[in-house]
Amino acid sequence: MSDTQGARIAVVGSINADTTYQVPHLPGPGETILGTSRLDAPGGKGANQAAAIAALGAGVDFVGAVGADDQGAALSAGLAQKGVGLSHLVSVSGTPTGSAVIIVADSGENSIVVHPGANAALSREHVETYLSDCSPEIILTQFEIPLDTVQAIGAEFTGILIVNPAPMPPPSPAVEAIISRANILVPNRTELAALAGMPVPMSLDEVIAATRSLSFDGDLVVTLGSEGAVCFAGGSDAEPVMVDSPEVVALDTSGAGDAFCGALAVAINEGKDLVAAVESANAVASWSVTQPGAQVSQAIPQVEPERS
Repeated sequence: MSDTQGARIAVVGSINADTTYQVPHLPGPGETILGTSRLDAPGGKGANQAAAIAALGAGVDFVGAVGADDQGAALSAGLAQKGVGLSHLVSVSGTPTGSAVIIVADSGENSIVVHPGANAALSREHVETYLSDCSPEIILTQFEIPLDTVQAIGAEFTGILIVNPAPMPPPSPAVEAIISRANILVPNRTELAALAGMPVPMSLDEVIAATRSLSFDGDLVVTLGSEGAVCFAGGSDAEPVMVDSPEVVALDTSGAGDAFCGALAVAINEGKDLVAAVESANAVASWSVTQPGAQVSQAIPQVEPERS
């Protein structure tokens, strides 16, 4: 029986325990360096996105999996305290909660290693159960959970599906099916390169060329970090619109893409068009890099979009 009491936005995705090390610079191959600080904090792309949505004051359900361990309990409690709906967060025995090690350089750049843990146990049955209980209007998802589970969302869900294809897996029929189902696709330039089978695009012209090769019919947003984002409203052949990011001093860029995606979902839910939604998302992502940790830990202040 369908129950429409759930939130209008749902995130189906990963949840991790993050350990972040601050370092002078990212280590090269075979290099050992001393860290200047360590931070243990909640993370996982799905949980980060859900936390950002809640921090913007919007209702959100989180569909994910944790281990039956202390880390899982702590992460669950943290999300609940932030106002994220957890009625479909499952606890999986016999496997640890997902985890990640994040190395952040003084420049703000980062490298991340993720161990999926319980995230790998999030199944299509969990998605089907959620959708039989709740009727969200928007689902936001990523690739830190099994592709079969992500594909099940597209098969079962009839609303607006926002796909953040991160981390980008090798090409496969499952990836193609997920991308073709997405209403809004949000890759960064590295993920765009993998989707297009091309080198990582650095210039705007190269981003446009890579996008043109996708034959994607939905709305597409390519995030470019501190440079902002490029919008293609209505498909990869649409006229590109560059949306600049506000200039800020970056403290920690980990999780900026997740804050962007969460804010984008909120703005789309509010009825904003794609460009206006990206302007709002850019403003939130820029604010997020001035804060430590990959997951928003406080209510996000009213931040004004950068206007050209």
